[in-house]
Amino acid sequence: MKTIKIEKFILLAFLSLILSIQIVKSLGVTSPMPVGLRLLRGDTARFYFEIQATTSSDKLTCKYNANGLDPLVVTFDENETILDAGTYKGIYGTVTVPVDAPIQTYNGGLTLSCAPYNEVKGFSGSIIYNNVNTRFPVSVVLEKEERAAPNPPVPVIEKPKSSPILLVLIIIILVLAIIGFYLSRKKKIQ
Repeated sequence: MKTIKIEKFILLAFLSLILSIQIVKSLGVTSPMPVGLRLLRGDTARFYFEIQATTSSDKLTCKYNANGLDPLVVTFDENETILDAGTYKGIYGTVTVPVDAPIQTYNGGLTLSCAPYNEVKGFSGSIIYNNVNTRFPVSVVLEKEERAAPNPPVPVIEKPKSSPILLVLIIIILVLAIIGFYLSRKKKIQ
């Protein structure tokens, strides 16, 4: 009788594990366009990048920020955006170079943080965030030179958080546990 309770506990533990695993789909972000901004002191330039949630099955709320570009001022048209499942969206911003900014290349980056969209205000609980980073270099130069048109953006796609192989392995273990439970129960009945 005690072994049946242990087997039921193991079965419930496996079921709980299966139900608690969330397969996070890939989330991508392109490099900011135009690639390799070259600005004079006092210049302002517009840029954009694209959030790609084309393989996501959830509506997402995404926040983003620029880092590593001080003293340059980076502002976004929106502080966050909502993406429907399976879509992509362009995010626009502005880079402003102060007149006293040092002449150099600033090797900054964009950080994107997305979570499943939640319509309930004040809801608390555990939310799984998916973070993606991409490079955002900006050069402050003494004089602009003619440049060839930049290459199109190359998406940087984060690897999936959960592997389908892991899910298949867990399902196989669960099926084997259920079969073992029923076989051991059948032997005890006979």
